[in-house]
Amino acid sequence: MWAQTFLLSLTAHGLGSIPQTMLGFYADTAREALKIDASHKMLFGVSFGYVDKTAVGSDYRIEKVPIDESVTLHV
Repeated sequence: MWAQTFLLSLTAHGLGSIPQTMLGFYADTAREALKIDASHKMLFGVSFGYVDKTAVGSDYRIEKVPIDESVTLHV
């Protein structure tokens, strides 16, 4: 929930963001490069900054199925 709130906060402040979950698979490499103590668990990182709307691919959107095809509500 912390990450979701952080990403939403970045959006609210005009920034774009991308969670980098692969960082968790290369935690030792990231620790070495960033001088992070091994006692800290690394699950993911977050890249963020101002969106370049003229960059190739910045308008790419993933097609999504309707919610009723992917979610089942049990009442």
